[in-house]
Amino acid sequence: MDKVQITVFFAGPSNNQDAFILSSQFPNVKFEFATTMASITFLEYKNEFKCFIQGKYFDVAIVEYIELSHILEYLPSSTITMLDTHDLVFERIRSFKKHKIAYDGIDLSKKDELEIFECYDYILLIQKKDFEIVAKEMDSSRLLLVPHPPFLEMTPVRKTCTQIGYVASPYQPNIDALTWFIDKVWPEILKKYNLTLHVYGNIAASFKEPIKNIIFHGFVENLKSVYEGLDIIINPIRCGAGLKIKNVEALGLCIPLITTTHGASGMEDGLSKAFLKADKPKEFIEAFDKIINDFDFRTQISQAGFEYANTNFSTEKSYGSLLKVINDV
Repeated sequence: MDKVQITVFFAGPSNNQDAFILSSQFPNVKFEFATTMASITFLEYKNEFKCFIQGKYFDVAIVEYIELSHILEYLPSSTITMLDTHDLVFERIRSFKKHKIAYDGIDLSKKDELEIFECYDYILLIQKKDFEIVAKEMDSSRLLLVPHPPFLEMTPVRKTCTQIGYVASPYQPNIDALTWFIDKVWPEILKKYNLTLHVYGNIAASFKEPIKNIIFHGFVENLKSVYEGLDIIINPIRCGAGLKIKNVEALGLCIPLITTTHGASGMEDGLSKAFLKADKPKEFIEAFDKIINDFDFRTQISQAGFEYANTNFSTEKSYGSLLKVINDV
């Protein structure tokens, strides 16, 4: 496999423990931290990057998130520049407005966002739908589909099905999704089944009151071990943008997934084959019935989900086109 030498310049808060963990997990990557402060403004980051880049040269520079595009002026013109979008801002804003969720991120129109894209040599997009949208607006040879490669392991399917899981950050659409599920679906599920819903991630801070048969675990370092203890993964996400990483991770570990139409964005070809879709409370209950009461079906959709993840989100599939461009440089 082709190799590249990577230096990561990190803008967020950091400490010695962060540096030790990152260096241990990625021994071939060099990490540079902009600050040890609790937070840093975009202007402060820009100034830190200006100092960092002086006297250095990189063949390729990948900028994480469009908000950091202001650092482009400090890169030599010979450096190949790439923007890792994660999602499309104008699509995110549209989705937030549609669902009446407060939005406090960068405010860009579609025209604004595409104009910034033109400042880069390549644009990295992590899901097919985003790729298709942007391909209609600019030269598709400058677009690279670079999805998220999950840990792939064909884990065994247990005979009994009792442990449900949801993994999420305190991102507003995640809070909206879990609140809706708890209010509209969970009480009806508990009338039929003795299940426990395990919620992992910092989203726990947004739910203070105890809820029957729901355990909030908070942040957990070993995510793979979390998934391996679960029988079904839910993702009742209703708005936002981009590829839903938690869905890909569940499929990669052979766990039945129930998500929404929005959650399946960019993965529509796997609907009803690799995972189940549910948007209404009744549909969620029907999906639970199907997975819990039919072991053969649960086994079948678990394996189909794994194959889907392996086919569409393997390391080679995710990074092949990106590595080719980098090595051609």
